[in-house]
Amino acid sequence: MANEKYMEYLAYVKEYLAQNGGIVSPNPRHPFRSRFQHTIRVLHWCSRLAEGVEGVDKEALYTAAIFHDIGYADHDNGCHAVRSGRAFHEYAENCQMDVAFREKVERLIYAHSNKALLQQEGVSLELVLLMEADLLDEEGAMGIVWDCMAMGNIHASSYAAAYYHIMENSNKAERNPMVTEQAKAFWEKKKRVAAEFAEILAEDLMIGSPYFEIP
Repeated sequence: MANEKYMEYLAYVKEYLAQNGGIVSPNPRHPFRSRFQHTIRVLHWCSRLAEGVEGVDKEALYTAAIFHDIGYADHDNGCHAVRSGRAFHEYAENCQMDVAFREKVERLIYAHSNKALLQQEGVSLELVLLMEADLLDEEGAMGIVWDCMAMGNIHASSYAAAYYHIMENSNKAERNPMVTEQAKAFWEKKKRVAAEFAEILAEDLMIGSPYFEIP
């Protein structure tokens, strides 16, 4: 789905995030997290989820994916969706985008953080796919790597500490939040990866063995 227009959008988003301190996570445990790389992956997930699905406005979906987190900064990121929508509005006006298209993309960006909308009737297919793509990133294998890197950044003193962190995060019990069948399958696959990894790690560490409990 390489597209010159989308490359221009991404370059703008990267520069905007850099200027506002929004690329690197403000959490000292997560300096490895890049908001811009997350954006690229969400765009990729949107492309995967939209493949073969009829009635999707792919241009609106992909544009919203590129701009959905542009409002991240080094503070107050609870309201990043509002800032992202406003930043896209300004960019779209400067580029003289079609008004109806701009407004559709803005609605997707403003709403993408409200994941409760996934369970509501009447939500547009584009918003469903955008939210699913956003949720699928950094799960499964990536979630495990995140957990291990986070524990490394606080100098965890044992493999067991990483194991228990994985059990509380990437391998925690949670329902499948996806709506489309393809996204549900991706989610289940990611959760199987985390569960199988945690099971093997528990065996390797002898979690539950009386030897493990020796101080």
